[in-house]
Amino acid sequence: MGTKKIGCVIAYRKGHTNYGTSLVGYALIKKIQKLGYDVEVINYVKRPTLIQKMAWVINAMRCGMGNVISDRLKGVKDLKNNAEYAANIKIRTDAVEAYKKRKLLPFFKDYVGFKALHDGSKKYDIIIVGSDQIWTPLSLPTKFFNLLFVDDKVRKVAYASSFGVSSIPEFQKKATGAYLDRFHAIGMRELSGKKIVDALSRQTAQVVADPTLLLDSREWSEEIKDSKVKPSEPYIFCYFLGTNMEARKAANELKSKTGYKIIALRHMDEYVPEDELFGDYAPYNVNPNDFLVYIKNAAYVLTDSFHCSAFSIQFHKQFMTFYRFVQGSATGRNSRIDSLFNILGVGQEHIYDGNVMNIESELDWNRIDTNFRTLKEESVDFLRKALS
Repeated sequence: MGTKKIGCVIAYRKGHTNYGTSLVGYALIKKIQKLGYDVEVINYVKRPTLIQKMAWVINAMRCGMGNVISDRLKGVKDLKNNAEYAANIKIRTDAVEAYKKRKLLPFFKDYVGFKALHDGSKKYDIIIVGSDQIWTPLSLPTKFFNLLFVDDKVRKVAYASSFGVSSIPEFQKKATGAYLDRFHAIGMRELSGKKIVDALSRQTAQVVADPTLLLDSREWSEEIKDSKVKPSEPYIFCYFLGTNMEARKAANELKSKTGYKIIALRHMDEYVPEDELFGDYAPYNVNPNDFLVYIKNAAYVLTDSFHCSAFSIQFHKQFMTFYRFVQGSATGRNSRIDSLFNILGVGQEHIYDGNVMNIESELDWNRIDTNFRTLKEESVDFLRKALS
């Protein structure tokens, strides 16, 4: 019997510059390859009708996530009205797209339209979806990340999926349970996600590591050795996706107490006017590997990003994580950070509570590394069994 052919569904959008998303996709592909499988990324080239676009908007409003629509419209407006900002974002976008072209696109197989997508699914032995916030209530109608396009006879696996919310809207619970029951194995990135799967379906999910954690710091260091970023002095690295001004204030306080300059990646998710004066150095020509170099070589890391936090742990950095969402909010996404910290044994003092100098708190790296190895081994075991 020949090598099994694996179809892989990852979070991908041309022009999207989130570093974590690119690294997640690459890490999952790399790990499946290392397990000895032939892997191909299923790229759905959509041709949505006006009715389908309107259905997506209505679904977003019903889910209480209308802010996603307004944020996208604001983003388009900001690019149109601010030439310097638009030019800088193009520099970043070009850098990230060049990385994708080298690391991701060689694995891609395009399917234009839903019929081609469904028919194409039959050629794979297994189709795996993962990871990141691919199962948000917004994605339900697309029939893509939930693998509703996949033929019934094909084995379906979810790896480190995340709902991105703490609860599913009442009107979506039945449909969510229905697509979950089509899976043969489900690994969730957070405990909160496992609880949703267990409650809404006949499945029992397992909590597994984010794909970026399937490669250890040695493997990532090998990946980034060709980066042109070569920091020469101590610095504070700031990577904020949200608009929390308290985080910027804390960073400047740390700067004043340490004397270290701030390297900041500005305007990651949206244009933030206050960030025009934030940071001593604000590079835009930064690809995902450069992003990792900035984390690895920093004296301190301040972030509101799950993946920046995860890589800070991998590289044994002194770091501080800021919540990006209101705690307890149904649409908030802080649970993934809480889950990771609890599993690895990272103390709550590394979640900002008003005192940035808690960043100096000692971390028990022996304990964290032991927990990390256990999580990785259990996750690889899940992946190996799910694909066998």
